[in-house]
Amino acid sequence: MKYYYARVSTKEQKLNRQIDLFKKMGADDRTIFAEKQSGKNFEDRSVWSDLIKRWIRPGDVIVVKNFDRLGRNKKEVKEVMINLAKQKVYIESVDQAYLNNYIKERLAGDKENDSYTEAMKDFFFELMLDMDLLRAEWERKETAKRRDEGIASAKKRGVKFGRPLDTNMRAKFKELYPLTRNKDDENYRTVTSVCHEINCSRNHFYYMAKLLKENKL
Repeated sequence: MKYYYARVSTKEQKLNRQIDLFKKMGADDRTIFAEKQSGKNFEDRSVWSDLIKRWIRPGDVIVVKNFDRLGRNKKEVKEVMINLAKQKVYIESVDQAYLNNYIKERLAGDKENDSYTEAMKDFFFELMLDMDLLRAEWERKETAKRRDEGIASAKKRGVKFGRPLDTNMRAKFKELYPLTRNKDDENYRTVTSVCHEINCSRNHFYYMAKLLKENKL
């Protein structure tokens, strides 16, 4: 059985591109497992844990867009692949397709080769994986750098970012915001209840609070 695992690191990022790619490869909603979770908290990935503990069986394959979806660094990525390979479960990467068969053979433990060949394969495995993950990390940093430079340039030109302030929402916020300030007030409202009523996120609530304090709302 082949399963597909998609992950992004923040709630603001979209999973669509990974999911669309997997569906083009023949996946469906039953075989796609997707979540938004940082690589810093691998143990907290509930979707990944569910996939590993409840679904996979020996002989199954897990497909990812890139090996970096499995962990923060080479060490974590390799540990995940080796632990799964011990269960006869293999990882395949769309971006690193040339490594798929190599990794499957290496991690399965090709007992027919002598120790020298095994050592060489281990060395090249480390080298290729390291180079790929370093390249992926560099590309992420370059993308973030270009994004930040673009935002800074746009701000200099007077371009405003963020969600446009709805007139009705702004008026309702001004009315309800004071009620969130004092818990002893008999009309006290929680931030959550106000956000629900005016249909905004908590981040946007505090953004409007900041503007209000600066007399910019």
